[in-house]
Amino acid sequence: MRFDLHLRSTVREQFQSVAQEMRDWQTQAQVGDEEAELIRQNILFFNHTTSRQDLRVAGVDGSGDFPMLSYSDSFIYLSVAQGTVYEATTPHVGLREVSPVPEPVLECHWIPEDDVRGVEAINRAFEQLAKTPISEVIKRSDYQQLKYQATRKKYSAEELVAGLIRPHASDTSNLAIQLRSTAEMAAALQLIEGTHRPNYILADTTFSLPFVASKANSLFYEHLKRLCCVEARKRETGFFALSKSHGLATTELVEKLACELQGLASGQTAEHWCLRIPDAKRDEWSLSLVKGRNVPPLGAVSYLVRFHRTTPLMRLDMDSEYWQKFVLGKTEEETRSQEQQIFENLDYTCHDQRVYGYPYPIKAAHDRASLTESERVAFRKQLISAAVAEGMSPALFRDPSTATGHR
Repeated sequence: MRFDLHLRSTVREQFQSVAQEMRDWQTQAQVGDEEAELIRQNILFFNHTTSRQDLRVAGVDGSGDFPMLSYSDSFIYLSVAQGTVYEATTPHVGLREVSPVPEPVLECHWIPEDDVRGVEAINRAFEQLAKTPISEVIKRSDYQQLKYQATRKKYSAEELVAGLIRPHASDTSNLAIQLRSTAEMAAALQLIEGTHRPNYILADTTFSLPFVASKANSLFYEHLKRLCCVEARKRETGFFALSKSHGLATTELVEKLACELQGLASGQTAEHWCLRIPDAKRDEWSLSLVKGRNVPPLGAVSYLVRFHRTTPLMRLDMDSEYWQKFVLGKTEEETRSQEQQIFENLDYTCHDQRVYGYPYPIKAAHDRASLTESERVAFRKQLISAAVAEGMSPALFRDPSTATGHR
């Protein structure tokens, strides 16, 4: 990069223009006095929780190499995901990892740049990661019902299988999203159906369904995500998505109101609080900050939550049917009590000094799933060695990033 770019007047003018657009966009979200009062009434505080018994929390995260290598006109992708399970220790305070550690999801996919074989290879990759046929995932998931709610048109499982979006082998960014997300949801499903039986399983994502309102098109991981929700609620397990990006234009007023309710001075940050984002079909009030945004997503209940003042305001999504069955009470007080219990349980997992204010099981899963550069190189060498042993030419293997100077 040329290091004099930041000195050019045209660049400074562009930055000024972008800053003005950002300012105008942020000031569009105006909250009146009546809405501010409703926010105050609905902010829920929970206790800083340092002791728990009979609590088991799992985390999942995914990684990979997208692509790992190219071979002639085809690409090799590597998908990795890891689940971790921790439980509250008694009588000592803290988290203890539950053994045996879940097996990682690790699959290598060869995808050729061919209209027929490429589609077949992507289908095979999805099924290898999920360890379940595509059609079975779609039939067992509740995505069909949600798609009907969004489009008012019924689609058969066969139509949804045919409408799955399968990028070309060279569309590395799209394949990276699909394969990594599928691996993460596969790891979550493995935990849900396994013997560990966590109270909660946390994933670093949201419950957004990008194509639920489109015609017959969808992404395979959307179906797998909703299958996780279906199977989790059968087992009375809370499968939650926790995102460090809440997706709202601004939350400055909400944060300010939370500070006022905690009696904090200006400039301080309130902690241990959450706000359930109202849904037009369920609640009698609305939040102007989510206008024009798909929050909460279809089939989900969303919260803004802050566990600790040093960590950002995050968004937690939970399955709406799980919320109705296990969180919604006969009275508002009972519902708020159930919500407090959940967030206090999650707060207990947020006290590891390596990632204070964030649930440690997700951090542990992320660390184990993330591939180091040396691991990536080792995997490539192993694959090339296996291919050479099969009589293939090593000269045809390329690392696209290294070959073009981008790594």
